[in-house]
Amino acid sequence: MPRNRLRVAAATGIVLAAGAVLGSLAFRSPETVPLKNAIWLDRTWTYGDLESDRLRNLTGQLVDNQIGTAYAYVSSLGIDNRWTGGIQGTSSFMDSRSIVDSFVRAFKRHNDNLRVFGWIEIWTHLDRVDGYRLDDTNLHSNIADFCRLLVTQLGFDGVLLDVKPMFSDNNDLIRLIRRVRSAVGMEVPIAVAVTADLTPPDLRLQNIESIAPGTMWSDSFKKRVMVSVDEVILLMYQSYRQELLDYVNWVAYHVETYIDAMETSTNILVSIPNYDGASSAHNPAIETMEKALDGVNEGLRRLDEEQRLLLTGIAIYTDEQLNQSDWTTFRELWLER
Repeated sequence: MPRNRLRVAAATGIVLAAGAVLGSLAFRSPETVPLKNAIWLDRTWTYGDLESDRLRNLTGQLVDNQIGTAYAYVSSLGIDNRWTGGIQGTSSFMDSRSIVDSFVRAFKRHNDNLRVFGWIEIWTHLDRVDGYRLDDTNLHSNIADFCRLLVTQLGFDGVLLDVKPMFSDNNDLIRLIRRVRSAVGMEVPIAVAVTADLTPPDLRLQNIESIAPGTMWSDSFKKRVMVSVDEVILLMYQSYRQELLDYVNWVAYHVETYIDAMETSTNILVSIPNYDGASSAHNPAIETMEKALDGVNEGLRRLDEEQRLLLTGIAIYTDEQLNQSDWTTFRELWLER
């Protein structure tokens, strides 16, 4: 069973993971406030300029806003089974690994209380024609070996597996997680990005014409994933919702559902959006940080007091550095709620 290893003062990344700790926290110094939230950091951080004050300023903002973990993008596994690297993602990772190593060192140098996970992206299909590949045991070994390299040679505190698309139950994901666990050991935390339920029967009025009803993970599969890893990050965007209330209720549904299914000490983080890129799945006017947090808080209201404490925090997924208005929204709707 995975252990809850989220440190009292951990942090790293452009995705935020927020904890439910209030009251006496207002009277503590930043060094003693539990940093239960997280942030995703894209390749512009991992492979970008480390000489400026940008990274130093970021780590300060994270601690000030109770963020203890950064999910820092490292690489994607290409169709040739090679790991990509570089700020454009077009070169080989092995040609860029020294840059990643420098990033990890610099990040921790600015604040060694923050955790930084290596975020790796794994596509389940080579392309629309060639098809599925997640059942390949050689692929599992490749991923596991890469994860071991990240934690033993580059200094990452854990790994984040971003496997996609993953719209329904899939035993190959469980097998992959187990293979990674055998490679990194029991003491290294493993996080997994969890695909949202797009058309669960509980939200029949929100069915989407282009997506089959019941496109979701079963309760039993959710439990199997949670018992296999240390952290699950619920991806609360790309919902296809076009109405604000629909989106808020969709987020609330996931908070309630995953907390109800929880049987272990696994950390649960809700990843909320703060990015513009519009698509059929993501309407940036609907899927906002504010409305996502409204949904999280609505989901918590549906739970009893003991259950509410099981939500570890919020993870912010953003395509740019947060401005003062963004931080204010986060503090008012989450940290100070």
